[in-house]
Amino acid sequence: MDHFEMVEKLSQKAGVTYEEAKLALEKCDWDMLDAMVMLENAGKVQPTPAAAAQYTTQPVAEPMPQQSTGKQEFVSGMQKLWNFVCKLFQKGNANSFIISRHGEEIVTMPITVLALLVLILWPASIIFLIIGMFCGMRYRFTGPDFGDNNSINKAMDHAADSVQKDNQK
Repeated sequence: MDHFEMVEKLSQKAGVTYEEAKLALEKCDWDMLDAMVMLENAGKVQPTPAAAAQYTTQPVAEPMPQQSTGKQEFVSGMQKLWNFVCKLFQKGNANSFIISRHGEEIVTMPITVLALLVLILWPASIIFLIIGMFCGMRYRFTGPDFGDNNSINKAMDHAADSVQKDNQK
């Protein structure tokens, strides 16, 4: 390859002018690779799509796979826990606990409130629910998650019926 062809090829591959390519080749004793390195180090190389993929002396950094850290796992776990608690509160607020006597509803409260009462005042709330049953109270759950064929409501009705039969004797 003669000098003219070398200058044209370097000019094309490096994206520099003819004069810059010729000067670089002359300084590097007409060594194409050294001239390309010199132009890259000077910041004059304008990569073209083909040249950028094929001619470079710079190491190509491959993207490193992102490693999960303990902090990321903790944050992810806390986010999952928060989402679970939010869904639990949504279900608890969408469904209700009803206390009735002789077919008349006395108290209707979201299940979330019932759960908080049982958690905070568990001995008193359990005692009041049991005493209420002996005084003719009936308990039911209603809402989108409780249908007419709900086994919990059937069990509570069965318990209330048993208590009423015992009280009548």
